[in-house]
Parts: sequence; C-alpha cells; structure tokens
Amino acid sequence: MIGVVVATHGEFGSVLLGTLKGILGEPGGMSSVSLMPTDSLEIFQAKLEKAVSQADPKGAGVLVLVDMLGGTPFNVAIRLAQAGKVQVVTGVNLPMLITAASHREAGDLSDLAREVQVSSRGAIVTSVELFQKNQ
Repeated sequence: MIGVVVATHGEFGSVLLGTLKGILGEPGGMSSVSLMPTDSLEIFQAKLEKAVSQADPKGAGVLVLVDMLGGTPFNVAIRLAQAGKVQVVTGVNLPMLITAASHREAGDLSDLAREVQVSSRGAIVTSVELFQKNQ
C-alpha cells in the first residue's frame, strides 16, 4: 500500500486528516507533518524525512501532499522526490485526500499521483458552472 504524508503550514494537514477519518474511518498509513512558526528548516526537514520513511515500510512508495507550490513544505518535500519512491502533489484538499485514501492499494505511485491531481481539479467548480450545467 502506498503511504501518504500531508505536509502543511501549521495544523492544516492534521485537521484535514481528522476530517478524513470522520468520513472514511481510520485510513492507516497516512500521517501529517506540520510546519510550525517555531520550526527551523532543519527541524521541519527532519520531521518530514521521518514521516516519509515510516510511511513506506514495504517499498510501495510515498505520496506527499503539500498545501502550496513554492512554500516551505513543498520546497522540503521536493528534495525528497524520487521516481517510483516519493512523489509530491501540491494544493492538498479534502477531495484529494479521499481519493488518495481510497485508491492507494491499486496501481503504482505515479498512477496515484495523477489520479489525485485529476480528481482534485475536477472537484473545483464555481456556482455559475453548476447553474449552467443544470439549465
């Protein structure tokens, strides 16, 4: 099973995982790493490296979901990215987590990263788009 680590500024990732647990139950193999205002870059990097290594005990790979492109969680996570072992996807949100939790047993890491990206983009709509589809 592919491991999933959510790396975000503050407790955002922890809250998302808590919400996911309320919807799907305990997903197992998923964790969060919070960049706190008091963390140095080195401390956050050590926390993320530890979470990634713990998320992949069987070598299936780890998907790291970060809050935003260019932020510290992204910049640290991208250093860990390795083909087939660690992939990073930006813009973490609840639909993305649900997809990751529901599809990480089938396929490989690259397939899961693409599926998470596509499903997350599809979940972003405006009310105007919804009204136009229903007319």
